Amino acid sequence: MRKHLIRLSALSVLLLSHHVLAQCDSSFTSINTIQGTAETSPLLAKQLSTRGVVTAIVYPGTKAAGIVLRAIAPDNSAAANSLFIADSNAAAQYKPGQQLQVTGTVTEVNQLTRLANINDIKLCDGQHVITPVNVQLPVATLQQWEQLEGELVSFAQTLTVNDTYSLGRYGELMLADKRLLVPTDIMRPGKEAMALAEQQLRHTLVLDDGSIKQNPDPVRFGSNILTAQTTVRVGDTVTQVQGVILQNERGYFLFPTQQPQYHAQNPRPANPDAKPEKALRIASFNVLNYFNGSDQTPAFPTRRGADSLAEFKRQQEKTISALAALDADIIGLLEVENNGYGAQSALANLTNALNAVSKTPYRFITTSEQPGTDDIKVAMLYRPANVSIEGNAAMLLSSPFNWGSRPPLAQSFRHLASNELITVSINHFKSKGSCPKDTSKDAEQQDGQGCWNALRTTSAKALSDWLHTNPTGIETDKQIILGDLNAYRMEDPVVTLEQQDWQYLTSKDGGQYSYVYRGRTGSLDHALASTALAKHLAQFQHWSINADEPTLLDYNVEFKSDNLQQQLHAPTPYRSSDHDPLIATFQF
Repeated sequence: MRKHLIRLSALSVLLLSHHVLAQCDSSFTSINTIQGTAETSPLLAKQLSTRGVVTAIVYPGTKAAGIVLRAIAPDNSAAANSLFIADSNAAAQYKPGQQLQVTGTVTEVNQLTRLANINDIKLCDGQHVITPVNVQLPVATLQQWEQLEGELVSFAQTLTVNDTYSLGRYGELMLADKRLLVPTDIMRPGKEAMALAEQQLRHTLVLDDGSIKQNPDPVRFGSNILTAQTTVRVGDTVTQVQGVILQNERGYFLFPTQQPQYHAQNPRPANPDAKPEKALRIASFNVLNYFNGSDQTPAFPTRRGADSLAEFKRQQEKTISALAALDADIIGLLEVENNGYGAQSALANLTNALNAVSKTPYRFITTSEQPGTDDIKVAMLYRPANVSIEGNAAMLLSSPFNWGSRPPLAQSFRHLASNELITVSINHFKSKGSCPKDTSKDAEQQDGQGCWNALRTTSAKALSDWLHTNPTGIETDKQIILGDLNAYRMEDPVVTLEQQDWQYLTSKDGGQYSYVYRGRTGSLDHALASTALAKHLAQFQHWSINADEPTLLDYNVEFKSDNLQQQLHAPTPYRSSDHDPLIATFQF
């Protein structure tokens, strides 16, 4: 069969060179009949002939190469009018605009209907003008993508990058007609939030890089190459999007037939605004599993963080760069390795590295008890030059913090410039992952909040009650809760804290986020203050150095060639974590 295909290809080239056209049969199966209206072709496994005009060459020069045919007279049925022809020889010979009659077998691969095992191709007549079908997001229904399968389409509208997670693995970016927000970040959980989540699916499109390779090197977006300095961020825009709608195991995507144009509408932010003189700055930062492995032999790979010393050094460089730029007097830390407070611990290691570059040194808070049994813990740094410790460090180790939600840490400080007393609590509630398989209240409730919501809500109420008892031994009306609550803005845990008279802190423009997940933007990281402290808020921001950046730029070297490791790493704050830090500045 292979030799036959080669002979056929040579014959096709000979015919083309002399402008001799083959006589095409008048009898053939239309493309929309092959496609049908279901996910699978009604003619699956049938050998047949079809006819159409070449609109695009897909993955040229590879074993996966093929051509796309559009019906000569497309109709308005619910079936697709274009079809992928899986034949690399055809991809090398034919060009867009030529009309072909192709004989082969109908197959389905990852729900993409195609004609494969090609045994005959005839060039039917002269050149046709190819015009892409204009499409606009949102599509009317998700079924519209099935109707567009194999179709050459173009988007006149400006599209927005909503996710970069798959860029390094598959060369893919998720686009939409606007930046999509997590529904429960802007509305209360329930039917309306779930309806919005469903409706948002019609707004998205996955844009491929045009390469069949996984873990591409270099990593491209349009005509650009991703480096530590040149990046594509969530919130950037894309124009001149044109290509073929195809389908793989991850869903529908667009194979580009021309170079899309990228526009840096969301450039990397500079350092946070300078802290006003005599102000108090409090920050929270998730340090993405900062593990130095000092309590295990060998130290690497660690249980949750770096897999090697080289990875750890990369992580440390980026983490310290970010922490130093915060210029905060008190920093709450999340995802620090829970390996004690000794000189070799991860917390001591981080503090020493930070002090090596910080003009004003930090110390870390120690607790008299082991901070829970999880591999990670919350921790706290402070600047003795600007704040002094008052009372005792306190942790809530009892239920509901004996499992799931990490035990919160509270410490009181005196702000030396104002003599004000402030109690700070850093927190990390149970994530939305590893859902229980039972029907308990912690299982997925299909209201938009994910699983373990009941535990997080109970944790919020217990935290508030605990802080009202002044657990540090210091009585002050100025208290603040901050950290990763693993709940979006309008979900039960955050609302519960507000109902307990904690004031939600936000920037003056109100627009803020700290996390991007599956193409949706929202905030899992929050700060809530007592009324007496909230009225002194001068500045608040989520410093957007991480959530908008490609995962590929973090410290992890998995799926990266030696060349990419060098090209993508820089000792800068950008993608030092998957969460953006938050910064609250108070003026007394």
